[in-house]
Amino acid sequence: MVGITSMEDIELVGLCQKGDTDAFDRLFYKYRDKIYRTAFRMINNPEDALDLTQEIFLKAYKNISKYNFKSEFSTWLYRLAINLCIDELRKRKNSNEVLMDSIPENLIYSDTPEDIILSEEQESLIWKALNSLKEKERVVIVLREMEGLSYEEIANVLKCSMGRVKSRIHESREKFRKALEKVSNSRNDQEGGR
Repeated sequence: MVGITSMEDIELVGLCQKGDTDAFDRLFYKYRDKIYRTAFRMINNPEDALDLTQEIFLKAYKNISKYNFKSEFSTWLYRLAINLCIDELRKRKNSNEVLMDSIPENLIYSDTPEDIILSEEQESLIWKALNSLKEKERVVIVLREMEGLSYEEIANVLKCSMGRVKSRIHESREKFRKALEKVSNSRNDQEGGR
């Protein structure tokens, strides 16, 4: 999603800044799936991700006049998305809300029931491990491993140096690996006790 701002984006944002709502609709349809996917991967709840996606685009619409073309439009939009997702995670943490272990319906990797059950169990373990990470750790895992952004793109989204991004990714991968081991061992212990 993050990359060189296209001439189309420059034109559409310029029109939005002049009050053209049709231009904003075009930006919305261009980026909504990517923003939803990011929100879902951060929040791990389909309904909440939809709500957040709407909130992200509403904030983008209200603040489009502040976009100054110094970064790619997609970077600016990603930054809004990440900040709102982090705010939501903090609200949940403060209210002790437990994140759901939702598994997207479209994540079926095989035709056999046994393989479907195994892939759902693996997906559940990944979500549990991801949910155990701090917001900053989760952000870099989502942006790098799930969204496929480059180090430079992540540095632009997070407004930090490339070196800091690389170290955060390295640290977060290690914490994610340990969290995944922990939830996997916990599941194995529970199954062994049955």
